[in-house]
Amino acid sequence: MEASEKRAILRFSTRRVGKQRRPVEVVHFYSSYGVKDFHAYCERGVISSFLERVNADVRRGRKGGTIYLEGDRADDLFRRLIILAACRQCTRSQAKIPEIAEKVASLGEVATLFWYSRVLEEYEKRGFWGVCRVARAFRVLYRID
Repeated sequence: MEASEKRAILRFSTRRVGKQRRPVEVVHFYSSYGVKDFHAYCERGVISSFLERVNADVRRGRKGGTIYLEGDRADDLFRRLIILAACRQCTRSQAKIPEIAEKVASLGEVATLFWYSRVLEEYEKRGFWGVCRVARAFRVLYRID
């Protein structure tokens, strides 16, 4: 890997939640410096379909539990994936996920930076419920609900 090439890492794991201890998939986002930035309840299929939609330059781990974002667009894709995962974890309806993914893919650079910074800020301040407030604002602004 060249020094100028950007890289971000996504790792998937399973966590048990609720009274029935049902398993849910969790995606962990690590920046190019190896620092964990964010994690969210989001299925691997949602992330994979989004990456296919935007023709991302990715490399997958041997077991499939890790995705490496590489190339010049790695930072932009990393930000968009965080926005998508934040909206996914706070949306119950599976039918709305493709519409959310379409909006996230069509965001401009400034809008992507805005929503990315809002998600991370609320994640650090208030945790899960703060992220859900931002996700709700995103869905209302773009008329997804």
